[in-house]
Amino acid sequence: MTHVRGLHETCGLQALHVVRSKAEPGKLAAKLARLDHQRELLERQLAVWTEKQQVTRHRLSLVEKQMSELGRLVRQFGGPRRTASKRSRLRAIAPVKGADDGTAARRHQNVNLEY
Repeated sequence: MTHVRGLHETCGLQALHVVRSKAEPGKLAAKLARLDHQRELLERQLAVWTEKQQVTRHRLSLVEKQMSELGRLVRQFGGPRRTASKRSRLRAIAPVKGADDGTAARRHQNVNLEY
């Protein structure tokens, strides 16, 4: 029986005991199975993240196209304007009942707002 002189020696004895108990074949197989399961989980997560990254890139390109088109339209109509009263602005926006030449349809464009 060995005599323990201090706390630093007791930690070494426990560490040797832990290493020895991990060397059992059943525990090694269980650890290998846990690591294999974790690897498969990470591979599935990577596949999902890669797919989401592609979808996000596609949506980003659509938003950038819409922004460039709207920027072009803003620059096209961006002349100096006088400030109008609220009532005259509403009359200018409201469609004319008799005019069915498609000017109201050209004035407004559909914009995709999905996230």
